[in-house]
Amino acid sequence: MKKILKFILLILLFISPFIVVFFVVEKTENQYKNTYLAELNDKYELLSNTNEKKIIFVGGSSLPFGLRSDLIEAELPEYKVVDYGLYATLGTKFMMDTSKVNINEGDIVILSPELSSQTYSLYFNPTAVLEACDGFTFKYRFLSASNNLDLFYNYYKFARNKMEYAQNNTAPNPIGIYRHDSFNQYGDILIDRPNNIMNNGVDSTMDINVEDLYNEDFFNYVNQYCDYVNRKKAKMYFNFSPCNDRAVISSKEKREEFNQKLFSELNCELLMNLEDCIMDYRYFYDTNFHLNSIGAIYYTTLLIENLKSKLGYKNMDTELPNPPSIDEPEVIEPDINTEKVSFDDYNGEPNNDYVDYFNYRLIGSSYQITSIKEEYKDIEKIILPSTYQGKNITVINADALYGCIHLKEIYIGLTYKQLDDKCFNGCINLEKIYLFAKDGNGIVPASSDLLYGTYKNIKIYIPKDSNYTTGYTWTKYLNYFVYFERG
Repeated sequence: MKKILKFILLILLFISPFIVVFFVVEKTENQYKNTYLAELNDKYELLSNTNEKKIIFVGGSSLPFGLRSDLIEAELPEYKVVDYGLYATLGTKFMMDTSKVNINEGDIVILSPELSSQTYSLYFNPTAVLEACDGFTFKYRFLSASNNLDLFYNYYKFARNKMEYAQNNTAPNPIGIYRHDSFNQYGDILIDRPNNIMNNGVDSTMDINVEDLYNEDFFNYVNQYCDYVNRKKAKMYFNFSPCNDRAVISSKEKREEFNQKLFSELNCELLMNLEDCIMDYRYFYDTNFHLNSIGAIYYTTLLIENLKSKLGYKNMDTELPNPPSIDEPEVIEPDINTEKVSFDDYNGEPNNDYVDYFNYRLIGSSYQITSIKEEYKDIEKIILPSTYQGKNITVINADALYGCIHLKEIYIGLTYKQLDDKCFNGCINLEKIYLFAKDGNGIVPASSDLLYGTYKNIKIYIPKDSNYTTGYTWTKYLNYFVYFERG
């Protein structure tokens, strides 16, 4: 008996600090209430408080960027629409798990993850989930034991960050579209998105290849989810997210095979064929899965037509909108000065002090840096040039700075939209990368190997009050950030 009591006492001593931390952190005001992730609670409340028959869309951020829920309700007025899609970094499994308890008889569930290997998996991001659910206890109730264990392991880090925000009054308050107040009452993005803002209309760091998507564990889980929906006497469809035609690298034959494989192996019907969801690049906004405002109307119209057909309704007689034009970026030629700009005074403005140091290639309407000339590889600091032959320079290619073993600081101005994998490879002493765009979603980093071949303690310097840490594209590199402020 004494041994049992000692064991219980040891357990209590072990977990008591966690209980104290948990109580204090949970009682502290939500520090993430202005972020994009904070919309999760609103979506959950909408889902749980809608008593009428519902059409529930479950997935990632392609849903809030791609749906016009008001148009769906206008065509199918007997249903209320809930856009329960938010952010791929939470994981498709998490969105399925937290939606289940609020699926009722007569509902229609449409599962629509983005066409990426991460969303077509059982990926789970405990840090993102903790931030999204800050202050809301439902995060524990519907998750598996292993997912809750992941939350436990990551709770101290989350607690430390949250309390630092609270103590220093520095809670995240993102700029741009990735904010809590960007959503409407359905959970759609309400901010107007007039056209495609990506470099040459595509995020070339994120190709779409269906051969990377088949994941047996994921589709087994989808089938379990479908079986649950059926037991609730609801109806489920699997759907493909919209995808940028310029990003698709798999052949039409492979796409047809993938479409057929899902048709034969899933326990639910496909709502649309994959080919219908591959759309003109001009319908997209800032990623290969996020639609602009006209693109959302186009995709929603297709979706309504297919859903009505499945339900036995008369087809719509609606003309699909043409894609918007892409505005060419403004080209501002730098002032020609006899003296080079001081590194301490540079703020990202157009600058061509070092334009002759590089080789370039023209892709679409802008230039990319392909390599540095041999005679300039001994530089220690450099401001990357902004324009070449009357066009903006927007991309740094892989190995573009290879051989710059003395380079310690690099300054990347406001024209740059994309940093390719291994673009700093070979810069073994590179300590500081300066970025000047306030909106981190406007410059796309390599998805995996941006910092390959650089100094082990490298830092990425970003403007104070920028939204790299709360935006969409920089999640992998959060631990490298240092804030700076200039006049």
